[in-house]
Amino acid sequence: MQVQVDIGFDDLLRIVKTLPKNQLNKFKRALENDEPHIEQITDLASFLLNAPTFSEKQIENISQT
Repeated sequence: MQVQVDIGFDDLLRIVKTLPKNQLNKFKRALENDEPHIEQITDLASFLLNAPTFSEKQIENISQT
């Protein structure tokens, strides 16, 4: 399940400022670390390499359609 919430910048800033110090430090580290996680890259590569592929006959059928 996924939930999307629209929060204005000022509201977000107020929420962040109320975080306890240890969570605020964790939040700051997360913001500074903008590189994708190695796990995510590996999962994507694994998915793409193991994804089903079309046979020549299926491709020909799609082209004709």
